Amino acid sequence: MQAIQIAPGVDPYEVLETGNVLVLPDAPLTLSAEDRELIQGIRQSGGHHKNISYTPQQDKVSGLDQTAAPARERLHAILRRYSESAIESAARLLPRYRRRWSLDYASLRPIEEAGRKLPHKKRNDLLHTDAFPTRPTHGGLILRSFWNLHPSKPRVWWTADPFESQAARYAMAAGLGRSARRGRLAGAVLRRLGLPLADRSDYDEFMLAFHDYLKGNAEFQSNCPKYRLEFQPGAAWMAFTDVVQHAVESGQFAMEQTLIVPRDALAVPERAPIAILEKLAGRSLA
Repeated sequence: MQAIQIAPGVDPYEVLETGNVLVLPDAPLTLSAEDRELIQGIRQSGGHHKNISYTPQQDKVSGLDQTAAPARERLHAILRRYSESAIESAARLLPRYRRRWSLDYASLRPIEEAGRKLPHKKRNDLLHTDAFPTRPTHGGLILRSFWNLHPSKPRVWWTADPFESQAARYAMAAGLGRSARRGRLAGAVLRRLGLPLADRSDYDEFMLAFHDYLKGNAEFQSNCPKYRLEFQPGAAWMAFTDVVQHAVESGQFAMEQTLIVPRDALAVPERAPIAILEKLAGRSLA
């Protein structure tokens, strides 16, 4: 697993789809000194919300606690500009994906990651595969662009070998064979209670279970091969965070934009996590 800089001859699809991190040559936009001062002055408590979020489709910002609420309008404008610029940059670099992807959240992550007190399943410092509890992807891949806005400190990641090798070793123990039955039972309970039922596939059920399994697996966390990456102040990078097993050791003041890429938009669709899992399970998970 590597962090690979964009350069002549580098195929960004190959880098991303094989579970590496793509380091971008430029920041997505320029922020004024006043905007940077505003961001670096946020002292979000982190008690209820991990991040300040922006939804491009609704042009809506959420997740501000009372310490950040007075700056809502300016933060809204900054996040809108960042989201638009990050999406435009990704579209220029990855036109094959652009034709099919769907927009997801952007976020500002103002809290220092080192030493955060979070519930076990929400801890960022444990190696994991990304999966969304409330936003099923139905086999789409989670493409994320990041930008380190800290004025002097790197954002430090640990990564492990890509999804295919971890799935081969741990997927069945994590419940790949049980995910369909569990999802159907949960759906039946929700319907009986008259509660809204998310349109979740067997794949989405398993990926949530795999996220939790890896975080809770002490043997995996301690003994798997690990790779330390430092993203220096101002650096921007991209990864499929459901292909790259990753954890955040430290870092503050980062921005992120998420895009959902259908598996058949990949240069090699067989690399998608859902394709790997379907081969292991011997059935469709869509």
